[in-house]
Amino acid sequence: MAATGFFAAPQRRFFWCCYCFCKPNGSDCSWTTLAWTILIILLGLTTDIVGHQQFRSDSIVPSGGEHNGICKSLDIRNTVDQFEKLRRCTVVEGFVQILLFDNVNESLFANISFPELTEITDYLLLYRVNGLRSLGQLFPNLAVIRGQKKFFGYAFVVFEMSSLQEIGLYSLTDITQGQIRIDKNPSLCFVNSIDWDLIAQEKGEHFIRSIKPENECPICPPNDAGDEESGSNGIACPLAVPKPGSEDAHQKRYLCWNTQHCQKVCPKGCSACNDRDECCDPNCLGGCKNSVCKVCRNFTVIENGKRQCKDRCPEGLYKYLGRRCIKKEECLKLKRPLDLHGRIQHEYPYKIFHDACIVECPANHMDDFVNHTCVPCSPGGCKKECPSANVDSIASAQQLRGCTHITGSLEIQIRGGRNIVNELEENLSMIEEIDGYIKIVRSFPLVSLNFLKNLRVIHGNTLESQKYVFVVLDNQNLQDLWDWKNRTLRIEKGKLFFHFNPKLCYSKIEILRENAKLGNFTELEVASTSNGDKIACNVADMVVNMSTITSRAVILKWKPFNMDDHRKLLGYVVYSIEAPERNIKMYDGRDACGGDGWRVDDVSNQEDNNSSVTYLLTQLKPYTQYAYYVKTYTVATERSGAQSNISYFRTSPDVPSKPVNMQVSTNTSDSLFIVWLPPVNPHGNVTHYIVSGHQHKDMNSEELLNNRDYCRDPLISPKQPIISVPITLATPKSKSNNTCMCDDEMKPGGSKFKEEHIISQINFEDELHNQVYIKKGGTTERRKRDAVDYDNQFPSNFDNQQDNTVNNTIQNVTDKDTGVWESFNFPVYGKTELYLTNLHHFTLYNIHVQACRKEEGVEDTNRAKCSDIQIKTTRTLKKNGADNVTHVHIANQSLGMVTLAWEEPVEPNGLILTYQIEYKRMDIEDSKPILVCITRKHFTNQRKTYTLTQLNPGNYSLRLMATSQAGNGDYSPYIYFLIEEFHSITTTQILLYGFAAMVVILVIVLPVLYIFRRKFGAPVPSMKLIASVNPEYVSTVYVPDDWEVPRKKIELIKELGQGSFGMVYEGIARDIRGKPEIRCAVKTVNEHATNRERIEFLNEASVMKAFDTAHVVRLLGVVSQGQPTLVIMELMANGDLKSYLRSHRPDAETYTGRTPPTLKRILQMAIEIADGMAYLAAKKFVHRDLAARNCMVAEDLTVKIGDFGMTRDIYETDYYRKGTKGLLPVRWMAPESLKDGVFTSSSDVWSYGVVLWEMATLASQPYQGLSNDQVLRYVIDGGVMERPENCPDKLYSLMRYCWQHKPLARPTFLELAGHLVDEASPDFTQVSFYHSAAGIEARNSYPTPSPSQDDPTTPLRMVGDLDEDFSLGSSEGESELEVGTDTRIDFPGFAANSKDSATAANGYVSGHPTNGTATTQC
Repeated sequence: MAATGFFAAPQRRFFWCCYCFCKPNGSDCSWTTLAWTILIILLGLTTDIVGHQQFRSDSIVPSGGEHNGICKSLDIRNTVDQFEKLRRCTVVEGFVQILLFDNVNESLFANISFPELTEITDYLLLYRVNGLRSLGQLFPNLAVIRGQKKFFGYAFVVFEMSSLQEIGLYSLTDITQGQIRIDKNPSLCFVNSIDWDLIAQEKGEHFIRSIKPENECPICPPNDAGDEESGSNGIACPLAVPKPGSEDAHQKRYLCWNTQHCQKVCPKGCSACNDRDECCDPNCLGGCKNSVCKVCRNFTVIENGKRQCKDRCPEGLYKYLGRRCIKKEECLKLKRPLDLHGRIQHEYPYKIFHDACIVECPANHMDDFVNHTCVPCSPGGCKKECPSANVDSIASAQQLRGCTHITGSLEIQIRGGRNIVNELEENLSMIEEIDGYIKIVRSFPLVSLNFLKNLRVIHGNTLESQKYVFVVLDNQNLQDLWDWKNRTLRIEKGKLFFHFNPKLCYSKIEILRENAKLGNFTELEVASTSNGDKIACNVADMVVNMSTITSRAVILKWKPFNMDDHRKLLGYVVYSIEAPERNIKMYDGRDACGGDGWRVDDVSNQEDNNSSVTYLLTQLKPYTQYAYYVKTYTVATERSGAQSNISYFRTSPDVPSKPVNMQVSTNTSDSLFIVWLPPVNPHGNVTHYIVSGHQHKDMNSEELLNNRDYCRDPLISPKQPIISVPITLATPKSKSNNTCMCDDEMKPGGSKFKEEHIISQINFEDELHNQVYIKKGGTTERRKRDAVDYDNQFPSNFDNQQDNTVNNTIQNVTDKDTGVWESFNFPVYGKTELYLTNLHHFTLYNIHVQACRKEEGVEDTNRAKCSDIQIKTTRTLKKNGADNVTHVHIANQSLGMVTLAWEEPVEPNGLILTYQIEYKRMDIEDSKPILVCITRKHFTNQRKTYTLTQLNPGNYSLRLMATSQAGNGDYSPYIYFLIEEFHSITTTQILLYGFAAMVVILVIVLPVLYIFRRKFGAPVPSMKLIASVNPEYVSTVYVPDDWEVPRKKIELIKELGQGSFGMVYEGIARDIRGKPEIRCAVKTVNEHATNRERIEFLNEASVMKAFDTAHVVRLLGVVSQGQPTLVIMELMANGDLKSYLRSHRPDAETYTGRTPPTLKRILQMAIEIADGMAYLAAKKFVHRDLAARNCMVAEDLTVKIGDFGMTRDIYETDYYRKGTKGLLPVRWMAPESLKDGVFTSSSDVWSYGVVLWEMATLASQPYQGLSNDQVLRYVIDGGVMERPENCPDKLYSLMRYCWQHKPLARPTFLELAGHLVDEASPDFTQVSFYHSAAGIEARNSYPTPSPSQDDPTTPLRMVGDLDEDFSLGSSEGESELEVGTDTRIDFPGFAANSKDSATAANGYVSGHPTNGTATTQC
């Protein structure tokens, strides 16, 4: 049951009521508390009753009980309680919208499910529902979405669902109309594992974008086990049928909704099937069970209380929504659909038309709400009656769309908004009759009433204040009523009321009176003093001329307007607008709030009234027609002025802009297909294009070979786009003709298609936002007119504009021998594509495209006609066989050596990079071929020969292959040669001679050494023996124990990365550690590893056998029998902590847009690391290499101590070496470790502080800017790292606490965990060592150091020349520090105990007894 809050759970209210009575002695309970509890319960019951009543009336269609569970359109948003609308719904006759759940815990969705819902007749939309992981949880049995009404053409939309991980609608089999749109869902998997064409019956392109990459998602069962085998969960999903021409046509793809549910695919010929893949009745949709259809394909009919599926409705019943049959009385009682509330005024709008129950009449028919039917329209067109309306917003205007007859009155009161006048014109232009009055009050944006284009009659049956039929009051910007040409208006009753319209001249109202044939009006009805009192109403005609026209400017001239007082004339205003056609009217579409397209320029008045006023109108578009007029601008009290008529001009043509969206592709080795779009700004009539190009020679340089060894670093060839051959071909001498051409641009992948695709995506998001969000009223900001300094815009010489075009000097040139184009220059007429042939294979071409326009008149002769060039560089495809090597032969042969020679390819695909020689023994069965790679540079330096050496006697076969920039060529034919035996000396003789020589040397050398030792050597009693671990004498035998796992129980899945010994895989372990199956990490040994390396690998892994705690990576088993050797460990899905932290950097290659870990997460990771290290310290185990790279991150982000030296090679740059000796992680080491070679739990604490610093900086390198030598000196001298940027005080205080110079001053790991325990998650208490019995005992009994104890910081006696091993001299390597060969820094093996030495808990040997403190020495 859904978690729907306190008031939706009566059982909890009962609990609260019983609480005080059931509690012993009534403790902590008072009568006041009881009274409040009872009051809350009563309020909750009231809320439940009201809510359930509202749910039943709003959601369930009343149908006499025959169709219980049928719901209307549902809009579910904001709170989980809204899902109660879906309760008991089996069919939603309409749409379902679930959206805008921003702050919902995902646990609230866990118990919400509606298994009864099987069908939605319109669309299903999900938008921004955070916390929802799967739709299958909500609608497990949803089988059909009909898509009768679609959302922007889509029947199923999933958009911006950040938490959604799978669709999961495993019962969904049919979307009968509409497409699917799934976009911007970053966590969504199992989308491409669905064959949507099997579900959507309407064919077309589904929009699926911006989902989680497939390689980061689980896969469908079976998991690489073959077509006949089932997956790991016991199910086997069907194999997808590859689509012809698709990129993954050769790949197997299984169909599933998730790892538990496959997509249902019915046998061929079945329109629907049951769970046993048996065909259902043809009338079924979505499947069937026990011969009963889940959903009826056509119509559902209730007969004798049972649901039947029919092809048509029986007599006396009517089709409803194309899915069921209902009675006439049921139809007439259906309420208005949710999505039609704004468009239909009637509450019960359904009607009977022919054999169907419909809500809107078909074309050429009108609603007859009296008889509940549709009637044909009159010859004059369809009439639509609408009731009285008050238009105060765009939304209210939209409700009148299509209305021709207002049966009441019309009031307009628009305060402000964007594009108001256009909206009014679009929605009110069809109104012809108004029965009552019309009232226009305080509508600031209105400049005229031309938006009422077809208003013919105002009857005046109802009057404002019982007097007035036409009220126009307080409209500050209204300047005109209508353009009275070809217009009549009849007012039958009532009077006019015009007041406080300061820009509406009295004469305009007089024209209205004359056209409406009204009598004279009084001052009370139409005030002469408050209408037109702020505008010049006595307007004289102005004559404006043009003296000069250029492509971007025009000079206007007119005679100054003379007034009795020139101070009343403030200036002139020039109005201009682009006018493709010469049909501009003064007030059509004018909006006082702006945005109507008219440009307004102010022209200041001049003192000299004798000379003409000249104005330069600039910033115009070339070759564009404009309309303009000029009017005077006077003081408000002046009643006279002047205005010109609307005139037109066209600017001169100019240089076109470049062609856009140019695409060059190829599908052969000698051709290119070039397509482009016309220029956005043609600036004239574009007549043709010039396509030119030439071979790009710069890339074909020998330097490419000298800078890279392509045998060691092979070339990765880029993929070339493949296109289909176009219908029309162009050659250099082709001429334009009048043949019809297909428009390939609109095909998928075409340039026009991509543009339409982007526009469609923008329109979809606009439509979504308009429908989803409820707009609130806002205030209109006043826009100030900006003062412009026109003087700075005057061009010094606008007639002579600079020609910035590129002169195209490329000529048609072909190669004399081959005839291929080296350069070309072709004109293209009448189309925007060109197919070029006869080009050189695998060659880069620079392609240029220019647009050229027509010359317009004599004045245009000297202007540039062609645009700048649009450039694209593309390579033709490789030519098959061009890289083949010929004439391979033996140039020379001697003892164990063969010299080869061959002829290089004449015209390869680009440059030859390498040659690969393959040879093998023919006289040895199953002999494996040997591959030898040589670079072309090496081949040419050896005078185009190559010698194979160290060949054993025998018969050989050999072939050769060249690799060019385009990839591998074909192998040459086999050649054969023989290496003969050399008989002068045998192998046995060589061995005998060598053995004799060794015996002679030993006889001479051993006596000399004995005499020297006796004479010069020190006496034995004076020497002091110090036991040491020699790595060469570590046990070379690994004894299998209880950890041994049979190899057959381990299955390798995929590679995870490279370990220090070999590859690490993700795998599945079966029947191991009491679990039937578990995901695991499998570490392997390199196949070339020695036996000693394998034993060392097993011994290092065996260290982990003693560990069993939540925050240390667990060992699961070992496979030591057979090859390769395997170590089975707990799988840490997110890898090491260092990589995990760096993946959150925005500049990381693996960055996925995730936000960096929060402080709470960092502190949680910190206490998990401290807890794991506390466990190791309690085990007397010193890690010695604690760093972020050696901490592993599980799938649930738990951090554990792991790897124990087994990842050394991966992050070798983090270690410091000198010479050829061991590696030291100096940037993580404590001062005593660097100086004296002492490693203790206290030195691990120092390293822990560095790990905290890494976490705070997303794994930056510690001590940035310092070399390893400088770090060593800096730390020994007492230096520590500064606080990272934005690092909290608490985190940096812990770092400084760990970086105390004296080891005894540092905290223990248990103390560190204690500092962080308040920040830990609740789960930490259950699994941590800190809260375990052993951890509590360790905390209570932690020893306090005393003078009698060994100081753990006291350095042990060093073996050998310690000073030399830790010297600070110059390093030969870039980042390496030298350590003696007896100073083993990687994790320890197991040393044998010595009688005179004590072994520390972790296997290291010290020179004197210890007190149990885990102290180790290099």
